[in-house]
Amino acid sequence: MAVLTGMEPATVLHYFEEICGIPHGSGNTKEISDFCVRFAKERGLRYIQDEMNNIMIFKEGTAGYEQSAPVILQGHLDMVCEKTPDCPIDFEKNGLSLCVKDDWIFADGTTLGGDDGIAVAYALAILDSDEIPHPPLEVVLTVDEEVGMLGADGLDCSPLHAKTMLNIDSEEEGILLVSCAGGVCAECCLPVSFVSAQGVLARLTVDGLTGGHSGVEIDKGRANANRLLGRILSELGKEMKYSLISVSGGLKDNAIPREATATLLLDEKCREGLEKVTAAYQKIFQSEFKVTDPGLSLKVSFGNTGSFSVMDDISAKHVVAALVNLPGGVQRMSADIPGLVQTSLNMGILQTSDREVSMSFSVRSSVGTEKAELLGRMENLM
Repeated sequence: MAVLTGMEPATVLHYFEEICGIPHGSGNTKEISDFCVRFAKERGLRYIQDEMNNIMIFKEGTAGYEQSAPVILQGHLDMVCEKTPDCPIDFEKNGLSLCVKDDWIFADGTTLGGDDGIAVAYALAILDSDEIPHPPLEVVLTVDEEVGMLGADGLDCSPLHAKTMLNIDSEEEGILLVSCAGGVCAECCLPVSFVSAQGVLARLTVDGLTGGHSGVEIDKGRANANRLLGRILSELGKEMKYSLISVSGGLKDNAIPREATATLLLDEKCREGLEKVTAAYQKIFQSEFKVTDPGLSLKVSFGNTGSFSVMDDISAKHVVAALVNLPGGVQRMSADIPGLVQTSLNMGILQTSDREVSMSFSVRSSVGTEKAELLGRMENLM
């Protein structure tokens, strides 16, 4: 028996459960796009599937609405794929494991993909029904929304005729929004140089954070693992000499990172000092984020002793300075609408290559000039 059987609206949740059984992370949307094609074919509905896997499905208006103005129903096929460290699911190959508790639907160990699987489910349920009155419909399901609205950007809109579009991608049932924040994906890249050094390897990890969506939950005050990593690296430099090999954290620029790691090289005699600083800052961070991130922890482990390639001193200094000083979180609340975040950003991805350290941000603002000012501030700092 399907997990969501017996829940209402039955047809919507039937399709939602089918969608959850199909891998559909950003960049992996061929299978779910083909599922929508099969749906359209089986019902004799006209459809267009493009090379990006965007799909449009068309249906005539029901009796009495044949000549009404058409309406676009729009959502996106991809989801943000995040999971707990012990979850065995491979997002490239596996569907989700759905659960229900106290009338809440969730996925075991992973994100649910309600953003925006529910839009696809609503649209398919309406297209499947012969009882719901509607004007001519143009259902538009785009791909890779979560990584920059790439599908929408590449969509050929010429087959569409509707002047009204309902985007089914808001957060609250029964609420219609008439606008949204503008967004920018900002990539900050620092060139780094490496030299050879002797010492013992150490791995410093910030993990156990709550995380969340950088749009919906940026105002919850949750810790960002990348920023905490920069903070402890800065404080560590005041206590001892160490060399920085790499920093990494986060998987998506629009997801608040739950884990970040730094690989260090230090003198054997500094081992105990590193453990003490780590323990001290675990207590500090746990105190500061005891409500929002109760599972927060700092861990340190040690590896081999030998000669390794490390960032030179100036490169490491620049990396730590960027992690500490680049802005993050809520920058301004709206003065017009109580409780509305007006401008914010999130350092979602931190990576190290053999040439640079890159930091990827999702920047959002409902005021264009504020968005430009924030980007300018980041550019000046870099």
